[in-house]
Amino acid sequence: MDVNINSPSSLIDHVKVSFFGGIDEIGGNKLLLADGDTRVFLDFGLSFASQARYFEFAIQEPANVDDLKKTSVIPELPGLYRGSSEERLVDGVLLSHAHADHSAHIPLLRSDIPVFTGRYTSQLLQIRGHTFGKSWDTDFEHLSFENLQTGKDAQIGGLSVRPYRVDHSVPGAHAFLISTSVGDIVYTGDLRLSGSRKSFTEDFIHIMRRRDIKYMFCEGTNIAPPDKMESHKLPNEEAVEGKANTLMGKEEGLIIYDSSPLDIDRIRTVSKVAKKQGRKLVLASRIGYILLETLKTKLIGDLPKKGEFSIYLGRTRVRGSGYDAYEEVGLEGRYFHERELAEDDSLMDSLVFGPEGREEILKHPKDYLIFTTNGITTLQQFKPLHGGIAGTYIYGKAEPFNEEMEMSFDRLLNWVKLCGMKLGYAHTSGHASRADLERIIKEISPEVLIPIHTEHADEVEKLATKLHVKVKRARPQSSLEFR
Repeated sequence: MDVNINSPSSLIDHVKVSFFGGIDEIGGNKLLLADGDTRVFLDFGLSFASQARYFEFAIQEPANVDDLKKTSVIPELPGLYRGSSEERLVDGVLLSHAHADHSAHIPLLRSDIPVFTGRYTSQLLQIRGHTFGKSWDTDFEHLSFENLQTGKDAQIGGLSVRPYRVDHSVPGAHAFLISTSVGDIVYTGDLRLSGSRKSFTEDFIHIMRRRDIKYMFCEGTNIAPPDKMESHKLPNEEAVEGKANTLMGKEEGLIIYDSSPLDIDRIRTVSKVAKKQGRKLVLASRIGYILLETLKTKLIGDLPKKGEFSIYLGRTRVRGSGYDAYEEVGLEGRYFHERELAEDDSLMDSLVFGPEGREEILKHPKDYLIFTTNGITTLQQFKPLHGGIAGTYIYGKAEPFNEEMEMSFDRLLNWVKLCGMKLGYAHTSGHASRADLERIIKEISPEVLIPIHTEHADEVEKLATKLHVKVKRARPQSSLEFR
């Protein structure tokens, strides 16, 4: 696709947006906005669907940037990536939030391409990256982050950008108002009206209602035909707390709650439930590390403090003297974030690890609630060689929406069954419901709506038509011109 990146437009009444992801899929947002001589990416995320066509985690993974270019998982544009000596032709990336489908390909960028985002998002990216260790696709430290302030204008080349906080399942999410030569453009990022920060989205809608919005790039994750809707999704975070209380109040055995690693609000919710039910909260090491680092930032209040939870360190094995001789170790031989946790003397009384740690939890299951972000690994490590795990497994993530996720979910169900645990659900979406999205579009009332971050843009079209909003459809690897 020709995006004319080498021939900057001198027109003052012309904006071009090229779509390298986020169209006809959920996530993978990569929108290149060009206005005059200014070029800015709106997010730079991982498309799980595109990458899954050519790569498989832990079996066949991309080894470098070229592997992603040759499969068109990332755009092959000059002067964009690390190691490039070509002229820099992109002025920056506007990053809405820290989820991988919006941010995961940012480490591939050159260090002189600034990333404009909120302060918590930039910190959370570096915290998250550290849990994987430094690699060509996980290292954020070389990047230049320009921290934006809510409601304050920032100048990026010829563009004026104003960020607004919105509610999402990861804190620090922003939508953007972008003033261009053809008028005001809104980029919603991901947002909802059902979480603990719904007032942020309400404020954003109220302010946008007073503007004359020309174009709005609007996420539509939860816009789908009835047969494609999640069957276990709850309406809001309060309902999650209520459902979790109900499930735990009936359980005499162990509770394992499986959530997304960056859903900090869910930690707060589950922590409250654990306290009410008299259970000790045990966090898997990755989410424990993220929480401890988040507490250091002091950007989010009302979270469980150090000493109010334990952290489970996963199994670590080292080769013994014989070919088949493996011995599980305690604090030695650990990597990345687990090494830091193990070396922190102030945490020693809060760490759970090794056979003894697992056996203690299994001996007194009613006393514990394990909060994990990888259910299969947790079940695999806690299941005894003979027998199962008495208790309830609560699934607190979005239900699978593609073939690869369905296969992974089927494996999880096999493990839950193998362990003999009951299965429960307690989750709400990080995205606006159909009714809330209809309200958002109606109140902001853009002249033109461009559906993104959805597999069902046709359903968004129906909704917009009912609201008398014009719709422009984009296609993957295509461009739209605005005048």
